[in-house]
Amino acid sequence: MPSTLIVQLDMKEFCQVVDLPPTYVIEIVEHGIVEPQGRTPDEWLFDDSASVLAKRAAKLRDDLHMEWEGVALALELLDEVQHLRLENQRLRQRLARFVEN
Repeated sequence: MPSTLIVQLDMKEFCQVVDLPPTYVIEIVEHGIVEPQGRTPDEWLFDDSASVLAKRAAKLRDDLHMEWEGVALALELLDEVQHLRLENQRLRQRLARFVEN
């Protein structure tokens, strides 16, 4: 079974990948939108999922002119909606098995 390679980026690399200034990244972390490993910005390490989330957060902030608090809430609600949709789909599939029989 092949091992999964986990790529971790330091602060400088992360800023380049997500195309955001360090001040934005610090705010994103302070609002709990992404959670790097490490205690300080100089020690932070980010995984691949953090870059996707940070790009999404920045797009929401820019497109909707939201504060970071609002972005954090919007992302949390969008995540909850996605989970509810998946759960709804699973329940419909289970129900369909009973209705068909």
